[in-house]
Amino acid sequence: MPISPASFIDDPAWASFIPEWKEASSKRHLPAHEDCSRLDVEAAAEHLRAGGTLGSMDGYEERPGQIDMLSAIVRAFNTREHLMVEAGTGVGKSLAYLVPSILWAWANDTPVVVSTATRNLQSQLMGSDIPRARRILGDDAEKFKVALLKGRDNYLCLRSVDEFFAPGYWTMSREDQEEMPNFIEWLTSTADGDLDSYGGRLPRTVLSCPGEECAGRRCRWYSRCFVYRARRNAADAHLVVVNHALVLAEATSAGSAILPAYGRLVLDEAHNLESIATDFLSFEFSRQALVRIMNRLARRGRGRNSRPSGVFASVNRLLQKGALEHGVADHVRSVLANAPGAITRAVAAADDVADLAAKLLEPVKGAEVLRYRVSDFRRRYSVRGLFKEYSGEQWDEDRLAAAQTQLEEGLAALVKLLHDLRDTLLGAVGEGETNPFAELAAQANSVADSLVGFANETDFVLRGDKDTHAYWAERVRQEKRRSYVRLVAAPLSVADDLAKLLYDLKDSVVLTSATLRVGNSFKYEASRLGARGTTDGGDGRFRTFVASSPFDYLSQSLVLAPDCLPDPSSDPKHYAEALAPLLCDLFRATRGRGLVLFTAYDMMNEVADAAHGIFAAEGMRLLVQGEGQSREAMTDELKSDGSTVLFGAQSFWEGVDVAGDALSCVVIARLPFAQAGSPIVEARGEKITREGGSSFRDYYLPEAVIKFRQGFGRLIRTKRDRGVVVVTDPRVVTKNYGATFRKSIPATVHTVTGTDELLTRVDEFFS
Repeated sequence: MPISPASFIDDPAWASFIPEWKEASSKRHLPAHEDCSRLDVEAAAEHLRAGGTLGSMDGYEERPGQIDMLSAIVRAFNTREHLMVEAGTGVGKSLAYLVPSILWAWANDTPVVVSTATRNLQSQLMGSDIPRARRILGDDAEKFKVALLKGRDNYLCLRSVDEFFAPGYWTMSREDQEEMPNFIEWLTSTADGDLDSYGGRLPRTVLSCPGEECAGRRCRWYSRCFVYRARRNAADAHLVVVNHALVLAEATSAGSAILPAYGRLVLDEAHNLESIATDFLSFEFSRQALVRIMNRLARRGRGRNSRPSGVFASVNRLLQKGALEHGVADHVRSVLANAPGAITRAVAAADDVADLAAKLLEPVKGAEVLRYRVSDFRRRYSVRGLFKEYSGEQWDEDRLAAAQTQLEEGLAALVKLLHDLRDTLLGAVGEGETNPFAELAAQANSVADSLVGFANETDFVLRGDKDTHAYWAERVRQEKRRSYVRLVAAPLSVADDLAKLLYDLKDSVVLTSATLRVGNSFKYEASRLGARGTTDGGDGRFRTFVASSPFDYLSQSLVLAPDCLPDPSSDPKHYAEALAPLLCDLFRATRGRGLVLFTAYDMMNEVADAAHGIFAAEGMRLLVQGEGQSREAMTDELKSDGSTVLFGAQSFWEGVDVAGDALSCVVIARLPFAQAGSPIVEARGEKITREGGSSFRDYYLPEAVIKFRQGFGRLIRTKRDRGVVVVTDPRVVTKNYGATFRKSIPATVHTVTGTDELLTRVDEFFS
């Protein structure tokens, strides 16, 4: 008879079914490059040749580009060099880097780390590519260990669950009680605690644990911890699969071993690395950021029967059980009594700073984002790149200074209180003991550290005086909740950071993507990512390589560019009005089977509103991003329903893989220049201008070309695919810079003068 949720939750030994893990008896050390065994280039390449280990199946076609890429990576590993590799669709770049990674890790008993930007690619690697690639080891394949390691908030924290269970089943909200059977079923069946496999209603904030709160070895749950179990598996692994953010977290962590020591790193989807590094290295101030920290101390639960949770509630529950000596308990009660007031004062001070921060947006009516900076002790705001000084009526720097002082004093008082609580709890714990008070002391200390970090970030963002960063105020809108203003400071360049954190410290870093070049040069992406070779002032360790494509784009694809539509940059309204009927005619000819890539939701929705009825009358289904379905669900419908047309915005320009007849026409509705108003894009463009370059030629254009190439790459996914790409933005043929876009893709762009010629060419191609 299954146990009831109430009985499960109220059982103090509820987690006893989770097996314990053991730490390694000895720690693996990273061998010096000089002590490593080198790989034989030809022997490695043989695995991918026809008749080789991975090329023995019937119908296998050898891919010269894939073999050349593998050979280039082997040489980079052997000679301790870094490598940028562009490998388009069809090259098979995953196997091209997995084979040398597996051979190197196995020969030298040292981990190789493979990092991606997206979970989709991680799933592909773990589900199909790696199991196939490790067959090259023959009988030793099963001994080769692979680990997928995610960020801490992706794993279930047993301490957090225990705190959630502690007040008992009958104190839970009705919603949580209804969710318990589903959650307990998942909890008792998961082997790794990966929250991505939990599809229930409990929020991750309840189930996971921020790194700052972790008590590590002093936690009662350490021997069963899913996070440390995953890290233990990674420490033993030959190949570790992670994402770019985790690589950066490891590189910037002070003494926290997230990954095992490694010398060789493969960064796939490297064209996303700059954006991810920018987000990771940015600073923020907002009231909500502080409240997230405060919620770790004290928060109310959800629903009518809510119960308090957080560090203070946990301490109070243990006090009620008489777990501390009388004198110590009295002091802890005194600290807890003072805590609500300290929290209230700190949050009130943050509210005052946030109210002032909102005024930064006021000089420009209706502004959602506004850049600012401080120079010569004067604060200025940007209007189309020109900075104007705030007037005395618009801004009062003295008020901000006073409010910031109040916030710092409030945070300092709370930090002092938390340190007092920490020291008191630790004084009641024996050396090396693992008990609830040791864990709570660690949590109190981690929250104090987070508050100090918040104060430092706030000071940096409010000062706004570093020419290495872009500063802006931004109104964040939330469904069913009030909007709020946050202040952000983002680095204008991450090149030096990436060099110091990765390239200078690792033996060999491979950056690979389908789109790393503009024209025939790696120069742009190399400069953005800090991948400097001998020609641009580096140490000469970076090499570049282009893997040849197996596709015959001239016969497999037709690229058409009608020049009859209005210019979307100067006349977006009439462009959208003209685009809708053209798309209806086009997809009538292709019988659906299409993907339309937009750069902005406003235009996409306007065209969709005009097209819905016509598409339905023609028996075609129109899917529009943002209308309730996930990207994955929309892509699956496009694959399965041959009459579907999908309208997608930013996230559909890359990572969408639809092979065969299901996708026969891709429309690029607008050249993908960055949208006006992006503060980091504007600031980076201005930086280039200040340094004597051209913001358009040296930044906006190459960024757009790389994204354009990503969009083009959605069409041809296999040697059997055939289809049409239509670039409806006339600037690709009417503007001088259009040649840069046209030359960036491996197919000829044919200009057509009207809808009739467009449809005739499409009919001729498919017939």
